[in-house]
Amino acid sequence: MIPKFRIVTKSQISVLLILLTWFNIAFSQSREELERKRKQKEEEIKLTRKLIAETDEKQKKSVEYLNLLKNQIETRESIINTIRLESRYLSEEINESSEIVNSLQKDLNSLKKEYASMVRFAFKTRNNFNKLGFILSAATFNQSYKRLKLLQNYSFHRKKQMGLIVETSNSISEKIADLKKKVTEKQILADIQNTEKANLEKDKESENKVFNDLKKKEGQLKKELAEKERARNELNRKIEELIRKEIATTKKATSGGSVNFAATPEGKKLSLDFSGNKGKLPWPVEKGVVSENFGQHEHPTLKGVTIISNGVKILSPKGSEARCIFNGIVSSIIIIPGSGKTVLVNHGEYYTVYSNLTEVYVKPNDKVTTKQKIGKIRYDEKTGKTEMEIQVWNQTNIQDPLNWMQK
Repeated sequence: MIPKFRIVTKSQISVLLILLTWFNIAFSQSREELERKRKQKEEEIKLTRKLIAETDEKQKKSVEYLNLLKNQIETRESIINTIRLESRYLSEEINESSEIVNSLQKDLNSLKKEYASMVRFAFKTRNNFNKLGFILSAATFNQSYKRLKLLQNYSFHRKKQMGLIVETSNSISEKIADLKKKVTEKQILADIQNTEKANLEKDKESENKVFNDLKKKEGQLKKELAEKERARNELNRKIEELIRKEIATTKKATSGGSVNFAATPEGKKLSLDFSGNKGKLPWPVEKGVVSENFGQHEHPTLKGVTIISNGVKILSPKGSEARCIFNGIVSSIIIIPGSGKTVLVNHGEYYTVYSNLTEVYVKPNDKVTTKQKIGKIRYDEKTGKTEMEIQVWNQTNIQDPLNWMQK
């Protein structure tokens, strides 16, 4: 008699391998997104450090320098939180993969045990088991055929078990190597996290020092703030006035007057294209960090003082240039004495505003394209910063530019 063996099938092994692959894909996709965000934040830290390094000793007691430190602290905290999530995903991935590898190892042991039994049986019966006699001694032709198929299946299963042993063994080796790599990655993440935590503490110490220095000169800060607010309000008034004038012209055009760009099919299509790219638009600089957010927020040092911003301010390295964030037509160039030049670009029903430029490379009615350089950002000798402001308007409604630009 040929013994019966429980065969560990290829489908059973495949299910485990598919599960392992699925877990790897699911976790790696989440980790890849987290890693992308972390690296993006690390680039922000590099740029902020560069801007801080360019700041001289006198300017290190300014509100602008304090904002830089605050930005760096927020970015570091974001990196630490991202690393914490990455580490958690890695731990879960390692645990899930380890369980499946253990299951594969158990099946491999079963495969080896069963294969060994087959080999022992074949060795014991190699002399006294006559295959041809076993087939021909059957009572009927049908029984002989069944015995022939039984022997063929037995030989086939021996080869199949050997193949499964090799395949499973190779898979286990690959997965173990992958697990070791993940354990190393987790340790690297832990090292990065510890470094960021140490740097965060140093940044907070610097922030407290600058904050205390600035508190000693509140009167001067209030005077400077009042001057900035006057220039800001004048610029915002002119921007809104120009936009309202264009909207009025458009309404007149639709009722039979001269044709205004926003009322043309091209202008309407541009409006749809602009709104359809919300969250995907490029930044107005190649490299930069946000120094002031949109909307209402408290002054960093003056208690009870609120700042209202119609746009987002972005700090860039000295010599940086502003670029248009979408196709459009230059509507106006605004000049505010002491505050640089401003470019207003029409995108149908939408407008983008680029402020604090020292040079402008375009003129009214020029067609501009996405990422086209439209001017050089003004370098302020007093504060030692190169900072521009971008605004986004939907007709007369101001929008948060960060909601429109790529994260």
